[in-house]
Amino acid sequence: MGINSFTYLSFYLLSNTHYEKNIFNKSEDHYFFNQFIFRLVFSLLIFNSIQSSCFAQSPYKLDVKRESIIFLSGMGLGMIGLTINDDIEPLTLNEINALNRDDINNFDRGATYNWSPDAGTASDILLTATILAPALLTFSDEVRNYFTPVLTMYFQTLILAETLPLMLKGITQRTRPFVYNENAPLEEKETQNARRSFYSGHASVAFAMAVFLSTVYSDFHPNSELKPFVWGVSLLAATTVGYLRYAAGRHFPTDIITGALVGSTLGYFIPFIHRTNESDLDVSFGINGNGSTLNFLFNF
Repeated sequence: MGINSFTYLSFYLLSNTHYEKNIFNKSEDHYFFNQFIFRLVFSLLIFNSIQSSCFAQSPYKLDVKRESIIFLSGMGLGMIGLTINDDIEPLTLNEINALNRDDINNFDRGATYNWSPDAGTASDILLTATILAPALLTFSDEVRNYFTPVLTMYFQTLILAETLPLMLKGITQRTRPFVYNENAPLEEKETQNARRSFYSGHASVAFAMAVFLSTVYSDFHPNSELKPFVWGVSLLAATTVGYLRYAAGRHFPTDIITGALVGSTLGYFIPFIHRTNESDLDVSFGINGNGSTLNFLFNF
């Protein structure tokens, strides 16, 4: 299979995981499970090709130890997140009736007046577009020549951008703003998903993909006049995803801002540690009596 065919097939399959309620089943409780399992299997397939590839003159390079640590860390976070989310207890009717939007801080309170399924659907569609957007990099001859490291970084960024909020959702179990809205249907409020507000996975992934696309494009084309356009359009799309999650009543502003910050950091950091001129950065994983640690050491 040619690299272009493989690329488009990869991104096509990936985009459809955001409609897993239609592909796998109708239960939103399986939302995270279906997404994570697909990416876990697909990432293993990508990672399997790393050791047999050489990338001289590429702005990025792969290292088996580092890639193993990143992928295993993402998978570990995902499994922890799945376990924690599975234990979330839905709100009871009495708990829902006892909620008071006045208990929400002033900055976030406005979100409790929002409820729009259409905005939620629009955010899903636009999120899929942001996930597919890095496929545009394949129109560059330079990127196609060194595609395996780019695709590897892409999946590392995407997995971490999804598993980190997944874990935090299970830990914090913050009630979504629409649960405070009397116009939202009761059946939506009585689900596990109603307690997965912090922080926004949509914003995390959208900004991770936006910054990843822009960073990789800039690294391959440092003198391109299109760089401001690529950055501007990418970040505008990600920002729109965040706004739609707010308008849908799915997230508070603090959920979205946190997701944007974390996602942006991942979108820049993953390419950064793979740059050929950043070889002094060492990534290590350790286990001790107090738990596991992921360490980053940069030698100046």
